[in-house]
Amino acid sequence: MQASDFLDNGDPFFNLDDDDNEYHDGEVEPLPPEAQMHVDNSFKTAGGPLARTTLFMSHLSTLTNADIALKMASIIEHMASLQMDVTTFLHFLSWNLKVPVDMKHEEGTIRYARTALMHSEQLPGILKNWHKPPRPHSWGVRTTAARNAMDDWALENVTARINREMRLFAPQLLSPPQDITEESLLATRLKDDIPAMQATQPTFWKLMHSLSCTPLQAKRNKYKSHEPRIFIIGAMLHYGRSHHRCRYQKFLSIYLKASGLAAKANDTTHLFGLTMSQKWIYKGIEQLSDSNRQRMMDDIIRYLWFGGHDNLNLAFKIYEQRANKQSHFDNGTAGTIYIVKDTSVPPPNRIAYMEQRARECKNPITALEIFLKARHFGPRLYEQRIHIVLSILLEAPEFTDWEHKADAALACPTPVQQLPIGLEHATVQHVLDTVHMEEGTQEGNRQVIDEWKRQLGLTDVKARQEPMANRLIVWVGDQLTTIQLRFVKRDRVFDLNFIQRFEQFLEIFGWFHAQIAQEFSMHKQYLGSSENLGLKHAFENLNRKGLNTTSVQGNFHYTFREALRHTAEARFRDVWTVAAGVEELAELRQRTPQELRDLACKVVDEYASTEALVKLRQPDKSRSAQDDLFDLSVQFNRDTLDFLDLDDCIRTGDVGRMEYLLPRLLFRFHGGGNHKYAHELLELMQGLWREWPDDLKSFVMRFCWLANTTGKKNSFLAFDMVQEHNIRDIKVTFATLGPYATWDYIKRMSASIPTQRKIKHHVEREFNHFCRGLSHTSPSHHEDVVKLQGKYHEAKAHVFKPGRHLTSNNKVKDVMALGSNPKTLQAMIDRWTERRLTEKSDKEIFDDVDTLVQRYKDSMSVRANKTHTEPSTSVAQN
Repeated sequence: MQASDFLDNGDPFFNLDDDDNEYHDGEVEPLPPEAQMHVDNSFKTAGGPLARTTLFMSHLSTLTNADIALKMASIIEHMASLQMDVTTFLHFLSWNLKVPVDMKHEEGTIRYARTALMHSEQLPGILKNWHKPPRPHSWGVRTTAARNAMDDWALENVTARINREMRLFAPQLLSPPQDITEESLLATRLKDDIPAMQATQPTFWKLMHSLSCTPLQAKRNKYKSHEPRIFIIGAMLHYGRSHHRCRYQKFLSIYLKASGLAAKANDTTHLFGLTMSQKWIYKGIEQLSDSNRQRMMDDIIRYLWFGGHDNLNLAFKIYEQRANKQSHFDNGTAGTIYIVKDTSVPPPNRIAYMEQRARECKNPITALEIFLKARHFGPRLYEQRIHIVLSILLEAPEFTDWEHKADAALACPTPVQQLPIGLEHATVQHVLDTVHMEEGTQEGNRQVIDEWKRQLGLTDVKARQEPMANRLIVWVGDQLTTIQLRFVKRDRVFDLNFIQRFEQFLEIFGWFHAQIAQEFSMHKQYLGSSENLGLKHAFENLNRKGLNTTSVQGNFHYTFREALRHTAEARFRDVWTVAAGVEELAELRQRTPQELRDLACKVVDEYASTEALVKLRQPDKSRSAQDDLFDLSVQFNRDTLDFLDLDDCIRTGDVGRMEYLLPRLLFRFHGGGNHKYAHELLELMQGLWREWPDDLKSFVMRFCWLANTTGKKNSFLAFDMVQEHNIRDIKVTFATLGPYATWDYIKRMSASIPTQRKIKHHVEREFNHFCRGLSHTSPSHHEDVVKLQGKYHEAKAHVFKPGRHLTSNNKVKDVMALGSNPKTLQAMIDRWTERRLTEKSDKEIFDDVDTLVQRYKDSMSVRANKTHTEPSTSVAQN
């Protein structure tokens, strides 16, 4: 990269401010590099000044020092006879003499000698000795020589040179303060700008690099880079020269604001020239919100989209209380729009959906069909259970360096329907303006949906025009959101048109909250005690706090999920040793991959399946031949595999396997008494297998179940979890604090959150890639698992011992068996069917209220007139 790369038509001042005047007094621009090279080469030709100097030096090198001293003394004496000395000679030689025009020969002689001096190889040595004369070691006093004059001259020269270089690099940092967009901020790349500054400002860079570390540190340092520090110093100096050179100041201002920098601290960094002012930051955030809103409006016109929302609870703290100002919690709603940029996908058709739903709603799914689906899905789920059991073994420390891990017998089964990965498939989201409306009620949800339609520009007129008139909008939320939206639609089935009846929206539950419901069910079923080796026993041995009661707040989900995974890992490690008849897992390294797969099948069949439980619970077995603890262990292992399977297919993005798990989830929620989610699953299965056209089913499964915000492998998460992340960012990560943290300001800045998140990650990648990662490293859980495995091995939890009984308080119901009871399951389906079947209007009247009132008055007037005239006619006839 050359300095000329930053010039515009050779002008080093393009795009500079009109009032910029960066020339120092007497400063002259240097010759272009190619012209300078031509001059240097001309001096070295035969007969040129440098050639003569070389010849003289060659001759003088044959003389003694005494001979040279005599020549020098003779020259100095001759100069004195001409009333000149070395000082005056050099003064007039250095362009301080204007030679008369008629003295061509004398002018040529002077210019020839001056050129020989200026371009000679000896000049650097001459200047060095002038600055610091040599002397014998430890002898005499060193003369000052020309040190002071040369230091002042060098400082002036370096300053002027750095000044010229900074003018060349200035266009690289130009960015109008009022211009702030996501694209311009993310286009700021340190790895591109550092080489540019090194090439354009070499003097400045060398100077700063020499100041940033000592020579010893430079030799010793192998990891730390001074380049970012030097570059930011340069950017700060440029910002001091012109506030238009603020590309990095804007970049860092948004980053530090997103990282929670206080206003007072920002005032300090602004004083240093590192960031913009606090006022600019507030305006910049609002400008980012405005540009993001416009981008959202453009996207919903060009692409398919769907959305979701959830409740937001904020704590407003007041430090000086007044009658109308008190600390309090308040509720609002945060919403998000998700964009589907795959243009090959057909939009879900509302009319086709309503027609198919009208046909199929009276043909509800039956318990028999669910059982048939479960049997059809069973073989694929069985293969996945074998793989999960194998993975627990292969991920154990004993198998870290086992050479057969890549064997085909141990490979993961082919996904049923795998979502694509890659940056081009990363989820695109737009955060809607947060509103001070509580969505926990039916009326609140109606108001929230009306507000989202207003923000999206979906007026009634626009909504009934193509293409929105036939568009079906999928809306994702938790169970409370979906049921409230369903109630809104049910209560408005006789309204005048499809817009008022909310027929444009298809509500579906989010899988994150379904996973939480599954965890609550497992917790309720298996908490138990130390006697039956329940989850409470595991929590006490693992020293996990706060898990004895369920909670939807805090980190309960993460902590319980982790504890349940560690418990399952400990149990299956113990099962491996029991099934294989070994004392240590390391002994299994001698087995072949196929033998380990066969053992995994045995583990699933005999220690984690319904078939094994059926054999243990045969009615003809006497009580003394039963083992309650072993029965409970097999039941827990079977149910835990369902949990691990759902968690794995969400993480990996296998939506086909998620569909395969629907019957088993229904059995759990029905048997465990969670009727709300049981009804949600019935709604989903009725839609997937009855009421949804194929294009709608494909759209929902491909785009509305799982998101991948990074496009990376194994980074999928449910859309309601994405919404929870956005709520976390509004409340915590990018929280608005202080007395001006009002709902109105939160609403204005909400749309900027995706950009703030991107900028934060972008800066951390640009600056911190050699320091630390973007997430914490999880501590090893091996010791916890081994400790818990020892407890299960000591209790012989997975060894059948007839006569081992549990008290009635320590026995655990089999909710899967209860939920798969055909009679109770069909009865629950019948109740659900009865509630959802309602008549609805198919009218499409779009007149406003005033028009409808006038039409009603006109009809009543016509009817009154008709009633008044009919008797007169009959009298006349009589």
